[in-house]
Amino acid sequence: MISVTEQLYVFLSTLYGGMIIGFIYDLYRIFRKIFRPRKLATSIEDLIFWILIGVAALFVLVVSNDGQLRLYTFFGFVAGSMLYFSTLSPYVLKLMLFIVKIVKKLAIKTLRFLLYPIRKLILAIKIQARWIKKKFGTVHVKIKRVKQLPQKCVRDMKKHAQVILKKNKD
Repeated sequence: MISVTEQLYVFLSTLYGGMIIGFIYDLYRIFRKIFRPRKLATSIEDLIFWILIGVAALFVLVVSNDGQLRLYTFFGFVAGSMLYFSTLSPYVLKLMLFIVKIVKKLAIKTLRFLLYPIRKLILAIKIQARWIKKKFGTVHVKIKRVKQLPQKCVRDMKKHAQVILKKNKD
């Protein structure tokens, strides 16, 4: 038989565990809001979420009363979650979204800073490529024509040879 003091300790522990579960759910909500997963990913994330909640609840139960399940432990988890969602959740969500925005802005600025030299190099290469194309583009066409001259000459000679041969036969 567990004393009332121990039962109170277990109940308060499960109340705290319910608040932890609420916090984990808020993390999950933020994650879903940021990444907007599709159907299959949502199912996998739900499974991971429930596994995490199960581990958290089991940990609280094992630490507080050697893993024994009592009706008041379930009430503790539910009451803790309700307490968290009614008091702390709105502030935690706002704070987490604010942190995510700051991290996102910082990541974008860092990437822009790191990619700036690469963008300048690509721009310089494009400018040089345009200049080369402008200067040597017509040369390329002329080289192509000159390269085809022997083939044209051979073709023309064959035509003339056939015409001459036909005239000689007649």
